[in-house]
Formats: sequence, structure tokens, C-alpha cells
Amino acid sequence: MDVQVRKICRFYAENASNRFNLLVEAFCAKGDMAAHNLITDARLLSKAGAKLIGSIKDKHEGMLWEKPWLRFLKPKRSDPGEKLQEMDMPIQGMEWALTTCTSFPVRMMDEELVDVLQIEKKQIALKLEQAMRSVPFDAATTPDMKGENTDRSPWTQKAISTNREDLSSFFFLYCMELLQDGPACILKNGEEAKIQESSQPKKQGKSRMKQMQSFHRENFVFAIKCSLSLGLAVLFGLIYNKENGYWSGLTIAISFVTERQATFMVANARAQGTAMGSVYGILCCFIFKKLTDLRFLLLLPWIIFTSFLRHSRMYGQAGGIAAVIAASLILGRKNYGTPSEFAIARTAEATIGLLCFVAVEILFHPSRSATLAKTELSRTLRAVQDCFKVISLHTDRKENLMELMREKQKKLKYHVRELQNFIAEAELEPNFWFLPFHCGCYNKLLISICKMTDLLHFTIHLIGFLSAASQMLGVTWEEIQEQIKNILEHLVDKTGSLSKCLDKVLLVKSLEEIEKQLQMESVSQDLELGKSPNADVSTRLGYEETSISEIEKSFLQYTIRVADKTERNEVEEMLKSQMVLCLSSLGYCLNDLKREATETEKEIAELLKWENPTRHVNFPELLSKLHAT
Repeated sequence: MDVQVRKICRFYAENASNRFNLLVEAFCAKGDMAAHNLITDARLLSKAGAKLIGSIKDKHEGMLWEKPWLRFLKPKRSDPGEKLQEMDMPIQGMEWALTTCTSFPVRMMDEELVDVLQIEKKQIALKLEQAMRSVPFDAATTPDMKGENTDRSPWTQKAISTNREDLSSFFFLYCMELLQDGPACILKNGEEAKIQESSQPKKQGKSRMKQMQSFHRENFVFAIKCSLSLGLAVLFGLIYNKENGYWSGLTIAISFVTERQATFMVANARAQGTAMGSVYGILCCFIFKKLTDLRFLLLLPWIIFTSFLRHSRMYGQAGGIAAVIAASLILGRKNYGTPSEFAIARTAEATIGLLCFVAVEILFHPSRSATLAKTELSRTLRAVQDCFKVISLHTDRKENLMELMREKQKKLKYHVRELQNFIAEAELEPNFWFLPFHCGCYNKLLISICKMTDLLHFTIHLIGFLSAASQMLGVTWEEIQEQIKNILEHLVDKTGSLSKCLDKVLLVKSLEEIEKQLQMESVSQDLELGKSPNADVSTRLGYEETSISEIEKSFLQYTIRVADKTERNEVEEMLKSQMVLCLSSLGYCLNDLKREATETEKEIAELLKWENPTRHVNFPELLSKLHAT
């Protein structure tokens, strides 16, 4: 298993290297058509890379069962995909930057920048090659190329303007620097680092205790579920047929997985696979009645066919394995009666076992995946809101909140993974008499939330660097700091209102009842305060109509003032150039965060209309009332 993980990691590193080369070529492209073709190729590789990461995670879960002690090691040591995910984030950021460029070649492109980009391209290619040769790899082992004039940063010689198209280009260059050197980090003094280092062992000890408790609880629940399913299956199987009753237990014994799964889809695929394999076995026995000793050779074409079934969306692993087992049990046995009788008896026992399997799964997980997806969406939005709050506090520089932000980001990533799993389950879940699951809307929401999660990672590092760099250079950035805080507070309010809206829908189940409750609460509050019931609606809508270009323009204007500042030595000049790059990149990130939050609001409005098709939904007014209460 460990060898397979290393092999897939090398495939992913090669995929990342090819994506990076395509994106740099697209950035240097001299025409829109050439750039768009390269970006399209990079997107295809990005999808393949995501599948490779998924395979790494699946294989790693298997390794955790083979070697349970790996669960209690440090995450970067135990999870081989951790470094690869860190590598993927800047490459993904480069792709975002290119998709927001309006025309090619980019405005700042010239021969000097092309030369510098080619030098950095070689350096990063060596780092990615190091990843392909050795997994996991460390940035400290990356070959040094100081002989090729690496001190020249590609943005230091570029003229700064108020053209908003430059934000995308600067963010592209920032992602390249992040991929090469890692996030820039400046501390005011060494005391904060010492405090963090001294507190890490205690926090690691607590987290490991939580991991152990969670691990034992999951194993205990899984053991009870397996025992109950197998016990009931064998009991009812023996009641139905004492001679073949054990087949009902064996059928579901190979169906168990530790995490949640789409129960009805798995049971349906396994039942169909068992039926197909049994029919194939009966037909082969009938056609080749006289060649009993060579029947097993007929399994070869069936195994090849079922290998395609295993990778299909309809049957998956469960259906493919069931089809192979069903055919092999008929073709690989002799002197056990007629094949048709055995096939009918085994199919009946398999049905009994699968019914017990479904019943126990429903008993342990009674909630539908669609309901869990909606609940998890609300939790994920609250986690996003918590991250915005932490970053808003960090802009005041009252205390170092980097450690708190890491915890919030870890919590957010956990909720995003859970949301992704519930959406995947809900897509395969039968609707019965319930409202159909809106797959397209939830998938768009997931894409926006995943992008906000990655943008938050960039934003916290940028604000931390700018806070420290501005103090070292003696630059006052209260003006831009106040605007950052206003944007973040607006995002906090927006995500809070969205999560509150989802909670109200989940609890009350009716939009009409929600509106009645809000109307009563709003009237009572307005009578006490002496305000009009809809006084806050116009204010909120007015802020919503604020152009995103104003954010971009203010960041670029402040960047010009920083760039015009004269420094005394090369160190301060280099720090100033990094600050210019980070300011432009921060403007891009905040701009994209606001855009994705707006897209999230639109999708939730569509989801609310989908669940209430007979009512007219004034979503902005509803959010304003929820925010007021």
C-alpha cells in the first residue's frame, strides 16, 4: 500500500509540473486564443490532479488500517498528500488569476519579465522534480540556483498603475513566489515564536487525545453495526433456508466500510451485480454442459468485463465485485446440485442479507443525505464566518492570531470535506416522496466555498506579512486597514445571514411561517425603537451595489504611494517591493472573496426558490430581516 501511495504521489507531482508549465506559457502568451487553449489544457490536468489526490486519500485510509499508529503522528508526516496539497494551492491560484485576465498578452508583459519568468520556471521545475523523485519531499532539499540572478523579482521593475487588470497579474506572480519560497512571514520579535513553540506540545497532546477518542468511538460504532447486520442476516437466512443460510451473511460481509456511504445505491448495485453474475454462470453452464472441467476458463472474459463495471458510475466497486463472486461461485464448483437452483437460492439469501444491511444502516443513520447536506452547508458557512471574524481581528494587530486562524481553517476544511461527502451521497440517493435533490445548485455552492477556503489561506498570510512589513518600513496603512476591516465585517454579516436563513428553513420547514415570525419580531422591535420595519433593507442593498472596482482602485492607489516611497538600503527596497506585490495580491483576494460570497448568496436564493416553488421569494429583504433579528 505504501508503494502505491508513493507511486500516485509521483504521478501527481508530474501532473503539477505540467500544469505549472502550461500556466506560465499562458501568462506569457501573445494572443487570447493561445492563452485560452493553454488554460483549458491546465484545467483538464487540474481535474486529473484532483482525482489523484482523491486516490492518495483513499490509499492512505487503507494504510491507517494496516498501520494504526500512523494516526497519531504529526499530520505532515502521516499524510503523504499534505505537501502535495500545499503545492497545489499556489498553482490553483495561478489558474484563478489567468481566468480573470481580460486580454492577452497581459499589460505588464515585456521581454525582461519573460526572461525572469523563465529563470523562476526552471527553479520551480527543479523543486517539482524533487517531489517526483522523493515523496514526501522537503523544500529545504530543493536545489539552490543563486547563480542565475534569482535576486531579481519579476515585479520590482514594473510600473504600478490604477488599472485593475494588474491585480490578476500581480496575484499570479505572488503565487509563483509562494510556490518557490513558501509564504513570507515576518514577526515583530522572537518572543511570539517562542510562545507558540512552547504551547505546541500541549496542543498536540490534546489533539492526539481527541484523535484517539474519536478513533475508538468510530471503531466501536462500526463493530456494533457489523455485528448487528451480520447477526440479523444469518438469523433470517437460516430461518429461510438452513442449508444456504450463511450466504446472506457472506453477501454483506464484503459490503462494510468505515465511513458513511450511499446505502441504497450500494445495496442496489450489489443486488444487480449478484443477479448478473448468476445469470452469466447459469448460461455458461447450460451452453458448455459437457465441458465441466474447463468452465473456469469462462471466468476470464467475465473478470475483464466486471473490471469496467467496477470503475463505472452506475455499479462501482460493490456491483463489480458482486458480479465476479456470483459467476465464480457457479462456474467454479461441482457436484453441488443444479446451477439454476443454487443461483436462485443464493440470490434469495443475498436479498435477505442486503435488506438487513439497509435496515441497520437506516437505524444508525436515519437522516437523509439531502438533509445532512443542507445542515452541513449551514455549518460550513458559519465556519467561513468564523474565519472572516478572525482575520478582521488580525487587521488590528492587537495580538497574534495565526494559531487561532490555523485552527479555524482546519475546522473549515473538515466541514468542506463533510459537505462534499454528503452532496456525493445525496446525488446517488433515491428521492422517494421527497423533493428532488438540487445537485447543480449544491455543486456550485461547494465550488464557491472551496474557493473561499483557499482564498482565506492566502489572505491571512498576506495581512500578517503586510502588518509586520508596514511597521518595519514605517508606512502607515490605517486607511487601507480600515477598508479591509469593513469588507471583512460585511462578509461576516453576509455569511451569518445566509447560515441563519438555512437554519430557519431547517427548523421551521416553511417559508410562510418564517416570514410570519420575522414580521412579528421586526414589528415588535421597530415599535420599541421607533423605526420603520424595512429601514435596513435599502442600506444593505446600497452596500451590495457598491462596485468591486472601487476595492481594486483603492488598493492600487495605496500601492502607488508605497511604491513611491524612497528606501535607504537594498533590504528595505526588497521589502518594499514585496509589500507592493502583497498589497496587490490582497486586493485581488478580497475582491474574489466578495465575488464568491455574492455567488453563494445567489445560489442559496435559488435553493430557497427551488424548495418553495409556489411563493415569490424576496431574498435580499429576507436576509435583511434575518440580520436585523
